[in-house]
Amino acid sequence: MPEHTKGDEVKRLEDPQQEIKSAQDWIVPLASRREGRERVISLLYEMEMKSCSPTELLGELTLNPDNFVLERFMGICSKREQLDMEINSLSKDWEVERMPLIDRIIAEQALYELLFCPEIPTGVILSEAVELAQNFSTDGSGKFINGLLSAAARRVRAN
Repeated sequence: MPEHTKGDEVKRLEDPQQEIKSAQDWIVPLASRREGRERVISLLYEMEMKSCSPTELLGELTLNPDNFVLERFMGICSKREQLDMEINSLSKDWEVERMPLIDRIIAEQALYELLFCPEIPTGVILSEAVELAQNFSTDGSGKFINGLLSAAARRVRAN
């Protein structure tokens, strides 16, 4: 049975077989934050491939993203220039423009969490990013992402 959220009257789709009257009003719930991070990566990748704005991409979606996904996606998009400058400063002899797109997106997401989500432990951010790189990119991407984000964590989360 759908659950209504307060304020925005958005319904949750709990049973995919359930009849949908207006898909724009439905949110697909996440099973885990890892699933949310994967969805953010896919949205960022799709936005790059379509060369469209975040708002245009979100307007094309059949189902609304979960709040976790939406907040991360819009946050990364709004801070992208800052994130890419940080990545450039950390990756010696390897500019953001030359990186495989998926590596750049994974690094942006993890760096966003390092900078703007202090409630998430550094180890969780790094291990999630490395695993995403190993699953979705090249053989050497996990090591590259680990090195890049370890340096970023030392710089931005130094206590």
